[in-house]
Amino acid sequence: MMYTLMVNPNGTTTIQVDFADEGVVAQGQTSIKGGEVEALRYLPTFEADLRRNFADLFPVPEIPPGGEIL
Repeated sequence: MMYTLMVNPNGTTTIQVDFADEGVVAQGQTSIKGGEVEALRYLPTFEADLRRNFADLFPVPEIPPGGEIL
């Protein structure tokens, strides 16, 4: 996952996320109140939401014999 943070003059920060580095055509953008620190704190939640909301775009790991994902 790649991300870009843009601190806006109105006291918000825009987060842009792109999964092209994982071979997935999915992007997302949101704005939060606060600066870079708040955006970095929220980034894992935003990433998880995108992965959950667009789960059909992300490859499912193969389950090897024995049932454990390595």
